[in-house]
Parts: sequence; structure tokens; C-alpha cells
Amino acid sequence: MYFSQSIYFLNTFVSAGFPSPAGDLFASQLSLQDYLIKNPNTTICIRVSGDSMKRIGIFSGDILIVDKSITPRNNHIILCTLDGEFLVKKISRNNNSIKLISENKHYPSISITEYDDFKILGVVTASVKKFL
Repeated sequence: MYFSQSIYFLNTFVSAGFPSPAGDLFASQLSLQDYLIKNPNTTICIRVSGDSMKRIGIFSGDILIVDKSITPRNNHIILCTLDGEFLVKKISRNNNSIKLISENKHYPSISITEYDDFKILGVVTASVKKFL
């Protein structure tokens, strides 16, 4: 993902509840690349397919920003491969076991065994969605 220009950023909050007066709007420049990507050399983007992570707001069609330099910790959202398939899941580590947790009650957790071909590719740092 590469953005060549900054865009205008209104440095205020917008109410998602009751209306609030616009007050003093302060416009500045915002580089989406600088905001979304900490380590450009280790960051990749990938498009989501499916609804297994919808409870935390990751939907089919979203673009995930994944940093390969971050060491995954418990409850991080990760991009991984399992037996040759890409997956995005929450990781749960307990002692020597690893589980991949879906954020949709219709999908079971996946327990990783020593026989699985499993690789963590990176930690999801952001999800980008378009409405139009």
C-alpha cells in the first residue's frame, strides 16, 4: 500500500451518538501510510475473504495490514498459513499449546498440533474497509 500524498485531517472527534457542535476545526496533513504502517519494509497487505472474524470488525473485502516484524503475543490477530491455506485468527498460547480462535460463534477454534504445517506470517495491525 503506497500513498504518495497526504490528505487533510480534521483534528477533532466526530460523535457517533448525539450531535455535537463542530467547534474549532483544526485541519492538518495526514499521511495514511505513516499512520497505518510502522515498518514499511516488513509490512504486507492482504484482502480478507470470509466472516470468521466479524465480531471484531474484520469483514470479507477488508484489507489487512500485517507487520511481519512483530512477535505475536496472546490474543494478537495474526496472519498465518495452516496446511497451505492463509488464515486470519486470534492466537491463544497456553503452555505448549496453540489455538487459533475465530471471532464468529459459528466457527470452532483450531488446535495446532505438531503434525500441522503451521507458520505465522505476521501480526495484523490494522484493517481497512471501503464503504463505496
